[in-house]
Amino acid sequence: MTATSDAAVQAIETTGGGLHRRLSSFGCWLLALSCLSPVLSVYGVGADVLSHAGTGAALLFLLGLGTALVWGFVYAELGSAYPYSGGDYVGVGRILGGWAGAATLALWIATCGPSTAFMCHIVATYVGELAPGIPANAIVFGALIVATLVGLLAVRTSAVITGVFVAVEMVAIALLIGAGFYHPARGAEVFFATPMAPGSGGMMAPVALGILASALVNTAYGAVGGNQALYFGEELRDPHRKMGRVVLWAAMTGGLCTGLSVIAVVLGTRNLPAVLGSAAPLSAFVSERIGPGTARVLSAAVALAVFNALIAQTMVNGRLLFSVARDGLVSGAVGRLLARVEPASGTPRAATIAMTLFAGACCLLGGHVLLVFISGLIVYGWGLVCLSVLVGRAKGLTGGPGFWRAPLHPLAAGIGLLMAAAFAIANLADADAGRPSLILLGLVVLAAIAWYWKVLRPRGWTPSITDIG
Repeated sequence: MTATSDAAVQAIETTGGGLHRRLSSFGCWLLALSCLSPVLSVYGVGADVLSHAGTGAALLFLLGLGTALVWGFVYAELGSAYPYSGGDYVGVGRILGGWAGAATLALWIATCGPSTAFMCHIVATYVGELAPGIPANAIVFGALIVATLVGLLAVRTSAVITGVFVAVEMVAIALLIGAGFYHPARGAEVFFATPMAPGSGGMMAPVALGILASALVNTAYGAVGGNQALYFGEELRDPHRKMGRVVLWAAMTGGLCTGLSVIAVVLGTRNLPAVLGSAAPLSAFVSERIGPGTARVLSAAVALAVFNALIAQTMVNGRLLFSVARDGLVSGAVGRLLARVEPASGTPRAATIAMTLFAGACCLLGGHVLLVFISGLIVYGWGLVCLSVLVGRAKGLTGGPGFWRAPLHPLAAGIGLLMAAAFAIANLADADAGRPSLILLGLVVLAAIAWYWKVLRPRGWTPSITDIG
């Protein structure tokens, strides 16, 4: 067994046996990349940044690559030391204490249903454009059901299916990047020039500093990812040695695909006022450079990419609830059912179905309400993860022998805390969704900490870790 920093490792027994350790590094990378979905980031966050920051989006997404690297470094170190199906809350709780584990767990449980439902609504939006005759609710719930059915398959089978979708997504990304960098309309000087965006009368005008600052935070949202790999840690072979590299590969693949795509749009667009002023700048860019037929094909690729992310998200949700039940936080027969792993497939079937039902209920909520639930997650969750890596390295709980170590420590974790503060400021400035989300999730954190001190601490609870070798 790989050496860990804990004096002893608890062995966890679950009805039906444990998760099957059959996932390769490549399969884990595919599942993580499916979750973060570069095409969705480009067509979602990337399009928004292009609309508001104009040509400044090129520099912002160049900086976003650095943000993705910081994110990857921090999560790679935490995930290498604590590669468990509970994701963040296990490592955070073991390092900072049960109160932090309870708070992190509550954040993820509170937001996983709304975030899954939000993906379902995005799938419905793009499919509705391609097939307007299908009712939106039929697409929403149909996508959720089919994604869950795929997520219930053996993890290697699910990885193969999502891998096929990722391949299609990478072709779409390559098409976008190639269209921009082949005979570009402008050169590297755009990174140093005054950012310009469409103004009144269709003319290009300088972008205000405040808009750039807000767009930078949105860029960071779109550029980061890879932490989803942690939820498959108990199915990854030799996880302590491999998890750090998987997280970093996924983080940088997603960051590069997203960043280069947006930069390509800025460099390659011929008619900046028309493309950047469009309600759908990515589709307008593809129509300009390749043709409207290709733009329609890429819209189909976006729907497929979001559906692929939905599959991976249902798998993540199921493993999170499985870990919660295994930790004894759900008692009695229900807890035993949710902690059960199906022997044939090696999947936590009951937990996955339960989380799908939760997500299905959230699908009945409007898109704005869902945004209020999920917007503030990165502030609290990311802040606790960065603090955990700082404290964990000081205590010898992360970065030890056999674990992945972030270089130039504590630089990445320190920058990460500054990022969390920037996200908080941006959310506070957003009275529509960001500020209500900070308040709502702040109450969730306080309730979880109170629950820990009132109920869990007297039991001596901390997140459980298994002997994973």
